[in-house]
Amino acid sequence: MKIVFFGDTHLDRKNPARLEFVEAFVRDVCGDADTVFILGDLFEFYHGYDGYIYPWYRGLIDAFKSMTSQGRPVYFLEGNHEFDMGTFFQFYSGIQCVKNVVIDVEGKRTFISHGDEFAMNPLMRLLKTPFIYGVMNRFGPILSWRIAMGLSVFLSKKKKGHNEKVMLIFRGYAEKKLDEGFDVVILAHSHMSDRVEYSSDNGTVVYLNTGDFIRDRTYVEYTTETGFMVKEYEPYAR
Repeated sequence: MKIVFFGDTHLDRKNPARLEFVEAFVRDVCGDADTVFILGDLFEFYHGYDGYIYPWYRGLIDAFKSMTSQGRPVYFLEGNHEFDMGTFFQFYSGIQCVKNVVIDVEGKRTFISHGDEFAMNPLMRLLKTPFIYGVMNRFGPILSWRIAMGLSVFLSKKKKGHNEKVMLIFRGYAEKKLDEGFDVVILAHSHMSDRVEYSSDNGTVVYLNTGDFIRDRTYVEYTTETGFMVKEYEPYAR
């Protein structure tokens, strides 16, 4: 079994090289995976418009559609840069859109989330409301895109460096979930890859963070042989 987890790519129209890099990763690493989890902030901005596809994202979305059409599940865990994605992804691509996921991975009870539910600022909570979704629908995809890109200068902090305090906050949240009985917790959002093992009454449990895929090329992979590991994508080594 092979499962791939990645996120925080913040794709936009102005950086085709970044989009090509992610498409290569999907082809090289996700292509033979049994299941793929996109842990949010795949896009710098996207709102689901009844199946509307921004043309510059179509190649990537079609790559995921090819996987789902073969019966291989792909899950999209909405990040703080995506808004009401369910209709858009599920209608066109077959990707299952969820806020978080609890699954059994070969006997390991696993909790998966973008990780913003405990670290979202008040403004972002306001933006993720039915009223704002309605405003976006009224504006339509193109005008909403232009407004979002204009505001991203103030609202988006894509270049996140190492922050020990933030890392410890994420580890603390993961420990709470592990104390609830999970064997594995996988998060994103912090832009810092991480893997920490803890001892519990049931043996060893583990927290992982996918990190910043663009800056550090990190993601999480599970295989039957190796278990859950943080890995680094090496496109030129394949």
